[in-house]
This record gives sequence, C-alpha cells and structure tokens, in this order.
Amino acid sequence: MVPAPAQSAFSDFVLLLLSAAPKLGLPIDAVLRDAALPPEALRQRGLPISLSAARQIWSSAEKMSGNPLLGLHAAQGLEVGSLDLLDYLTRSSSSFGTALERVIRFAPLVASGGVLSLEVTGRRAHFRHLSPDGVPAVADLIVSLMVLRTRAFSGEHIRPLAVRFRHRRERVAGEYERVFDARVEFDAPYDELIFDRDLLELPFHSAEPRLCEILEDCAAARLQALGKPSGAPAAAAGVPSSFVDDVRQALQTCIAQGNPNIDRIAEHLGVSSRTLQRLLREQGTSHRALLMQARTELADRYLASSNPTRRALAAGLGYASARSVSRALRRR
Repeated sequence: MVPAPAQSAFSDFVLLLLSAAPKLGLPIDAVLRDAALPPEALRQRGLPISLSAARQIWSSAEKMSGNPLLGLHAAQGLEVGSLDLLDYLTRSSSSFGTALERVIRFAPLVASGGVLSLEVTGRRAHFRHLSPDGVPAVADLIVSLMVLRTRAFSGEHIRPLAVRFRHRRERVAGEYERVFDARVEFDAPYDELIFDRDLLELPFHSAEPRLCEILEDCAAARLQALGKPSGAPAAAAGVPSSFVDDVRQALQTCIAQGNPNIDRIAEHLGVSSRTLQRLLREQGTSHRALLMQARTELADRYLASSNPTRRALAAGLGYASARSVSRALRRR
C-alpha cells in the first residue's frame, strides 16, 4: 500500500458515497465533476487521496442533494462490505465492545481526519468522534452506522441513552430520533453516542473468532504500512523518531475523552509518567508544551468553523471548566 500523509483519506471514503448514490438519487457525476481525484480512485479501494478533496465531495453531495439527512440515509442503505476490511472486522468481533475497539483502532484505514474514542464513566460509556473541520453528513454516517451495524450483528434493537452532534439539525430532529430511537442533541462539543456500559458485553451472533484474528492481523499490517501505530505501546528505549508524533496522537485522543493530563497520556502509551517526561525532555519538548500546542490548534479550528460557547469549547479542548478555557484564550 502506498504510504499516506498524516491527515489523509482513502478512496474507500468516496466509494462509500458512490455505493449509496443510486438509492439516494444523488447526481454523482455533478458531485465528482470538480473533484481533484485520479480516475482510479473511483474504481479501486485503498488508494490515498487528499482529505480536503474527500471532504469537499461529501460536502458537495450534501449541498447538491438538498438533503440535510444525507449521512443518515446513506448509512441506512450501505450493505455490509461497503467499508471493506473495517466492516468485516466489526461483523466478526465477539461483542459490541470489541467491535468499537477495532473501529477506533483501524478507522485510519478509511480516513484520519478525526479522532474516535471510547470512555467508560460509572454506568455510562461514551463513544466520541471529534473532527472540528468535519462535514456534518460524515458525522451522521459514522455515528448512525455504528448503531445500525450493532443492531444487525447482534440481532438486538439497541437504544443509546443519548446521541449528540456538533452540527445543528433541529428542524429535522424527529428523523434523527426515529433512526436512533433515542434523545438527540445538537451544537455539542463533539459527536457522541452515550449508552449503558453493559451494552459493551452485548454478543454478536455474527462473531467468527478465527476470521477476526486473521482480519485483525491484516488490518494491523496495513496500519504499519501507512506508518501509523497499530495499537502496541510505544517503546521506551531508544526514543524512536516518531515518539513525539505518538504523544501528539495520544493527546488528541485523550482531549476528546476529556482528560489529557500526563498520567493519562503515559498510560495510553504504555510508559510511566516519569519515563514520558524524560523521553520528551530528550526530544527538546514537554507534555505541557505539546498539550498547549494541541489545544491551540484545536481551538483555532473550532473558532474558524463555528462560534462555540465557552462551555462547549472547554469540553472540546479537555478543560475542566469554561473559566479555565477563558484564561487560556487570554494567554494566547
């Protein structure tokens, strides 16, 4: 597989739209007319393409269709296999929880423009998607597809406790609630599914352990070919040149989960806090510096794409309170 840039997508991301187009009555030729894509990207899976081009195609599709529910309707019509390896990995997983873990780990095989995370707090589990520059239709697709695939693979009509989206769709909220069979909120800090933690143990009747093992090895090899971590803890010895990039990625994930402190980052990378501090010091940086950089970049993207409240901005940047984010913004 050809290596992809850090912020990238693959032709699969566009082929999803092509698969759904006939059922949606989408003028796909018009949507693709101005797209800067090589012809083979419309025929072959796994080809790296520009993330901005992929987002432009989805955004154009949403506008040309005049359908604010494009992502929801696309998810309802996509057959298993439309996401290629990611779909089959999910279907062969033993439970909802293990399926979520694999989706989060291997989502970069489709696109790497957002951050997916799972956090369990008390009796609740939170599956989150954070993409400040994202397209609403894609957010709808990701969140609804997770629910619809779980219903299909488990044979159970799961109902989230709540569903949240960054974008605004109040005029058609009733259709969202029909699909999710749950309360749906808009203008949130991130896209989010909230459900009872017991659902993580929900078994999939489609589970195939041996097949899942083979597919997982294949997916891990593809991630390695892309130069992305495949889930193993970062090595403490030798300080690989990609270590700071691994810390930056961990910061994005932990910010999305609401707790990017040094202990959480160290745990995420499989090292001690003291070791993390030492390795970053050897690279001429620190957890504090990288966290400030990550938050600044995220804040710029949030403020450029919307006008969030201080409370929403605090949640999106992993601050404990709106007062904290206000102080940080004044120091910029």
